[in-house]
Amino acid sequence: MVRYSKFIISKTLKKEVSMKAKGLFTALLAGALVLAVAFAFVTSNAQEKKLTPKPLTMEQKMMMKNMAMKNMDKFMASKQAMMKLPKHMMQTQQAAIKYGEQLFNDKKALSTNGQACASCHPGGGTTGGEAETPMPSEVTGKPYKLPIPSLIGAAATFPKYKVPNDAVIDVTDMANNCIMMFMAAQPLDKKSKEARALTAYLMSLSNDDKVQVGKMPEMMKKMMGNK
Repeated sequence: MVRYSKFIISKTLKKEVSMKAKGLFTALLAGALVLAVAFAFVTSNAQEKKLTPKPLTMEQKMMMKNMAMKNMDKFMASKQAMMKLPKHMMQTQQAAIKYGEQLFNDKKALSTNGQACASCHPGGGTTGGEAETPMPSEVTGKPYKLPIPSLIGAAATFPKYKVPNDAVIDVTDMANNCIMMFMAAQPLDKKSKEARALTAYLMSLSNDDKVQVGKMPEMMKKMMGNK
């Protein structure tokens, strides 16, 4: 009788433990589902907010009034002003290209290691050969060797995907890649006079080329084994 009672008690306890375990598992599963739904909701809201345009701030409105509108009044408000505009446009554009070319050739302006853009791309072309990344790969332990392309016609292929960024980037982003990787210096502020001038010069090297957004250079195709 005692053995039978112990058996019944043991069986009852096991059943209770099993039911509690099942209840705990159910609670955990429910909690995980709630968290998943909440995460999806937050993510969805974040994406919606990210894609929602925002109105101009008062500061931005004043900037537009004091800069954009004043410049338009200066060059577009009268026929006499419009007649002066083509010459002013050309002079401003050429000045930016000239300054960009100076930066491109200067070994100190954009660099901390004595390298200039022209060190690998004299005259906007190429020295040929390869350039090594300044730090080794964490996988192979060796630096990557990258073919040095000509920049003549290169700007006409941007925006395009670049591996180091894992994104589609523009000409200024590409220049900043080189400034950081091969010239060991801080990237340019894309709104700065220097960034705009350097970009203007790089773009001028493609003036006679057909725009082919995303086109891969032939040397990169060869590097990947494509003919």
